[in-house]
Amino acid sequence: MKKIEGKEYYLSLIEKPETTVADDVEADSELKQKLLQAKMDILNGKTYTTDEVVEMIHQGEL
Repeated sequence: MKKIEGKEYYLSLIEKPETTVADDVEADSELKQKLLQAKMDILNGKTYTTDEVVEMIHQGEL
């Protein structure tokens, strides 16, 4: 535990992953396609707020 400005913080060791995100994307064509689609959606203004996504989930749209 480390105290900084009166607040307590707990640290834990995180091991270095075996692969990078770039490695994972290149190895998984479905992941790559989803990320490319997300990028295109953002560029085209097709974005949603958290509240909108929660509502879509409640309505069974997602």
